Amino acid sequence: MLMRLFDTSDYERSLRRRRLLSFGLLAVGLTGIICYFLLIDGRDALPEFAQGFYLGGASGICIGAVFLLVRMQYLLTHPEAQKKAKIQEQDEREKAIMNQAFQFAGMFTFFASAASMFVLVAVSMAAARAVLGVVAVYSIAWLLANIYLSKKL
Repeated sequence: MLMRLFDTSDYERSLRRRRLLSFGLLAVGLTGIICYFLLIDGRDALPEFAQGFYLGGASGICIGAVFLLVRMQYLLTHPEAQKKAKIQEQDEREKAIMNQAFQFAGMFTFFASAASMFVLVAVSMAAARAVLGVVAVYSIAWLLANIYLSKKL
């Protein structure tokens, strides 16, 4: 289902889906900000740096979602910009570069996480479990994407 959201065969439809996803991302960020002000701000439950991280993360998500939303709306309302963006996204060289970048980033994340677990087990078992969770989620996502794409292609 998620893979179909990013299908670019019908570019305008893809832009509308991306716009909906940006609304969802904005809702996540706003939820984080609301939770910060209603549940965390001024409480001693979390240290100051954690409170700042919480607010900063939620604000960053909101800002990114707004930029994405503005870009998708701009592309939907300006046919020339949409045509140019479609050509750029569907260019084979750009696709190859993007795929290689994602492949490298995924391999680096996987192996850096696996290596960091050796250090974290000695320092904090909770942190080691968190990194193990990241590795597990990555592996499951890769497996599901591989199964889906092998059937689609």
